[in-house]
Parts: sequence; C-alpha cells; structure tokens
Amino acid sequence: MSTLSVTTRKSAEVSHAAVPTRRLRRWGLGYPHDVWRPREQDLECSCLPTKVQNPSVRVSRGSAEDLLHAFLEHVPDGVYFKDRESRFVRISRSLAHRFGLGDPADAIGKTDSDVFRPEHAQQALADEQMIIRTGEPIVEKEEKETWPDRHETWVLTTKLPLTDDKGVIIGTMGISRDITDRKRIEEELHDHRLHLEELVAKRTGELQRAKELLERDVAARKLAEEELAQKAKELALANAELENLSLVDDLTGLYNRKGFLALAHHRVKLAQRTGEPFFVAFVDLDDLKQINDTFGHQAGNCALVDAATILTQCFRDSDILARLGGDEFAVFIAEADGQKIAHRIASKLAAYNDSAGREYCLSFSTGIVSAVSAEDFEIETLLAEADSLMYQQKRQKRSARKS
Repeated sequence: MSTLSVTTRKSAEVSHAAVPTRRLRRWGLGYPHDVWRPREQDLECSCLPTKVQNPSVRVSRGSAEDLLHAFLEHVPDGVYFKDRESRFVRISRSLAHRFGLGDPADAIGKTDSDVFRPEHAQQALADEQMIIRTGEPIVEKEEKETWPDRHETWVLTTKLPLTDDKGVIIGTMGISRDITDRKRIEEELHDHRLHLEELVAKRTGELQRAKELLERDVAARKLAEEELAQKAKELALANAELENLSLVDDLTGLYNRKGFLALAHHRVKLAQRTGEPFFVAFVDLDDLKQINDTFGHQAGNCALVDAATILTQCFRDSDILARLGGDEFAVFIAEADGQKIAHRIASKLAAYNDSAGREYCLSFSTGIVSAVSAEDFEIETLLAEADSLMYQQKRQKRSARKS
C-alpha cells in the first residue's frame, strides 16, 4: 500500500507517521511533495496537495507555505493542527468560518472549550490526549458537535499524531467533514420507520380483536367482516409503505434503488457546492437469464450475490453501491478516474472467474459517465446516460460473438 506522511521537524531530519494515501484522497488531498512551517510553532506537515481541485485557485510550487496557505484557504472540509495541550496552531478558513471567526489566525491558542459546549469539548480533548499517549489515530469517527447556542451539528472526523525527529508526539492534526444533512435524513427515516411499525402493530391488534369478536358473536358477523376488511386494507397499505421505505436490497445487502437515489442525490448536491469530481457507473450482470434457465434460480441468486461481492471489492466505503433490481447495479464514485474504475472492475471479475470453481463465468457490461462531461447533474439523468453507455457495450459484445 502506498503511504504518505504526517511529519514534524526540528532539524534537518524528518520522522514520519504513516497515513494511507487512499485515506487522504477521500479528504480531498493529493500527493504530497513539500513541507510547511507554521508561523508560531516549529511544526512541519508533508500532507500537502500538489494541486488544488478548485479550478479558480492558482498556486506557485515555489513555496511550501504558499501551498499550505492556498490549501487551507480553499479546502471545504475543516482542517486543523494542535499542540500537545490541544490548542489550535493553525486552521483552514472553512473551519474559521464555522467557528464564527473573521481570520483563521484568531483561532491560534484557543481550544475546543472556547468554541463548543463542554460535552463536546471534553470528549474531543480526551480523544486527542489518547492519540498523544498511544500514537494511534482515530479514523472516520462520527462526532456530535454542541455549540454555545445549544444547536447541534455532526462531522466525520479523522485525527492523527504529529511527531518530531525523535518520534516524540508533539501534537495532533485533524480533518472534519460536515455530515449534518446525512444524519438528519437518517434520523427522519428512522422516526418514520418507527411510526409505521407502531401503526402496523396497532392495526394487527385491532385485527386480532375483530377476529375474536367475530368468533364470540355470530350475530355480529357481517359487521365484524366489514371491519376486518377495512383493517386489512389499512394494514396492507402500511406494510407497503414500510417496505417502500427500506433502503437495502434483501438478497445482496447492498442499497436498493430508493436508497441509492436518496444518498446519491445528496452527494451530487454536495459535489456541486464543492466542485469535487465524481462518476456514476451502471453495471449489468450478463446472461443472468441463461444461468437461471440452465442451473436454476438458486444459482441465479448466487450469481447476483457474487456480483455484489466483486463490485464491493472494487470500491471504497465512501462510494455508494446499489442493486437497482434484477441484474442491474449502480455506483456513485467520488474522486476517481473512469479508466481506472473500468480496469479495476475487469481485474476483480477476472480474478473471481479464475478462482470461483463454478459451472459458469460471470460477465459485466458497464457504462461510466463523468459529472464533468455531463450537461445535467441530476442523478437520474446521469444514471440514464450510464445505462445507455452500458447497452452500447452489451451490443458490441453481441456483435463480436456473431462475427
């Protein structure tokens, strides 16, 4: 696995705390080549991008401090560096804006206790002191931030140790991404599910009581049958709505169409605000009907589960992978290269077919569309374009077989 380093320097020697490159890419960072020196602390960090993704930013490579300054000025996520007492050394402008500060320099020397209520500030301090004691990072932790006016926000946070040239930990670094909207959607879905489950339980109890009344009093049979029919209709409607609310495909464990569209729509809106690139892929499992007809539907279900497993291995946890229905899958991929995506899918599929030991081989037809080249950023439109590209590939395969 390729790595890059979070480092501190007090002499010409540099010590490294290895951080996976793929993790920093998910924060919007590129490949580092330089270091930086804060104005008031003798710290340097090599987790700097060689380019800024916002096309309006132009930065000279002549100065590592210029690169860091440009990065901290424009990165949408909150980035911060702290000393051993968890005091801010430097923060990004986006984080200064969240803190209500006019200048990121105003945060220097402050702690979380100066910004948040004690319940969040104390937990953040405990986490950072644990990192300083153990040297172990905290990766993608969901944190609830409580502010002085008592409103709450949620962030996805990663914190890392900073060490000097002798390996002594002298501070921490953190990156936080706002996930408040996602948490709100999850809570709303959870509350709605609970409401529907309560309604189903209530209707079920009413049905049982109606049945007992019918058995006890034959004279009231007609009235009870009418009540039973009405309650059964209400129960069916509630069950249908509850099933429609589910976001997960029962067979593969992936998101279903509803879950994909809900989550991908949110990610598209976020990408429009931040300017981050992304791709949408439409993947079709070839010849599923032939597998069903030849080996039975149980084999067809196994093929779908295997296809889901292969695709899961091709993408990161931050990507959104779903089975839309039948033999169709869709993927929302953030910060990736279209050619690499297609190559990775083909490579994983070939490795599976070489080792599976089944009576049939799996094959995918894939269409991948980039949001950069798309005229419409609506997820349904991007999915339709990827579907069209997938069918072009499928037709090319059929023509090749005939020839």
